Amino acid sequence: MRFAPALVLASMLLSVAPALAQSQPIRVRNMATISATGIFLAPTGTSAWGANLLGNQFLPPRAFLSVQLGEGGGCRFDVRMVLRDGREALRTDVDVCAERVVTMVPDPVIAPEAPASPPPAAAAPPPPGTGRNRP
Repeated sequence: MRFAPALVLASMLLSVAPALAQSQPIRVRNMATISATGIFLAPTGTSAWGANLLGNQFLPPRAFLSVQLGEGGGCRFDVRMVLRDGREALRTDVDVCAERVVTMVPDPVIAPEAPASPPPAAAAPPPPGTGRNRP
């Protein structure tokens, strides 16, 4: 029974860990090549996106925003980033207690397909008498 106090201590630390993690800010990092104009959080399983955490500001490429979460808000959030060109990056069910830096990467821009060009025309034979048809 020497291990009983250690087990009690371990279980107490595990139950306190999420609360400690919630008291520390998380970072949302913009890994897009253009600035973000919006960062939004919602508790996982809801559609209750909060206010734009950037306000009227923007988040340059490779920069991060520190976000202080409220006490008792839980650990699992959906994170949405809106870019200047209107594209979005979305990560769902992020455990912010374990993942302190949430890296946001939008889907790549896919250029529209160019219409298929017709195959090149076959070269016409040289006119007679040009010397190219001689055996």
